[in-house]
Amino acid sequence: AVVSTQSTGCQVPFIMMEKIAALKSSEIPEKFPIFKMHLSFIEKGWSEKDGNVTTATYRSSAGHIFSAITHLNEKKEVSRTDFHIDDEASLKEIDDFLDEILSDYNIANLARLYQVNLQARYFDYVLEGIVQRIGPNYAENHDLFDHYMFIAPTSKPEELTVPQGYILGPLLEDHAEAIAPQWALDIGFTDVKGVNLVPNVVANITERPCFGIFTESDPNTPIAWLCIYSAGSIGMLHVKEGHRGKGLGRILVRHCLKVIQDTHGMECRSHACCQKFNAASRNLLFSEGWELQPVNYKKLYFRTPGQS
Repeated sequence: AVVSTQSTGCQVPFIMMEKIAALKSSEIPEKFPIFKMHLSFIEKGWSEKDGNVTTATYRSSAGHIFSAITHLNEKKEVSRTDFHIDDEASLKEIDDFLDEILSDYNIANLARLYQVNLQARYFDYVLEGIVQRIGPNYAENHDLFDHYMFIAPTSKPEELTVPQGYILGPLLEDHAEAIAPQWALDIGFTDVKGVNLVPNVVANITERPCFGIFTESDPNTPIAWLCIYSAGSIGMLHVKEGHRGKGLGRILVRHCLKVIQDTHGMECRSHACCQKFNAASRNLLFSEGWELQPVNYKKLYFRTPGQS
């Protein structure tokens, strides 16, 4: 375990972590919206299928509560962990919790690309603890995935009318082949042929409501789209050239948010990760009342050398 920087030369008291019944979304304070929403998605069947998502909750001997959501990929590798850490927890408690979640077994089975969702009072300390535990073979990829985190407003959006000549409708699995290459370009991959994001797009479309806008002349080909991800965020927003400046992105953002709110409640707030170079999406979210979050609230991506 990482040695706690809280130690001052005196003996640090032993902290026992007791595994208890997994927290429900209704038990998570609203100041932890990512974790709260993620649990709601699991409870309502909007997260991954086939038993590839597990939750674990611990109570320390000091009475503080910790929880984690762990995702496995199709190879049963640990591809992602969301952490919920009590703001009043000591650094020693945080260390013991990280030891429970990032056990030797889990670390040995990490996927080559490993994602962490983290909101914590002692953000830097937790991040350092994660880095020390997963070892030198993993490095955070700041350049490719540097982003802002936005949280949805607590009010219900007024839905907008789709302009004449367009149709708002659900995305289908057949649309994934067209969407995936554009998504790869949008998030910064230069070698689109070397990146296969089709399974990711298919998972989003088949497991949760995702929406596109189509032209009346071609109702089978989306010219704009937005997906809802498994942890409660929205993303993949794209409007094709020639159809921009008509408010189609705004229509999709409002519609997806309303669908999420209708299913999970107003207290479960969706979030969005907007890459820092994406001024158009950032300005759209600001104009829709989405709130930019502080730096201790972020998605982190770690990868092994050679992972694209």
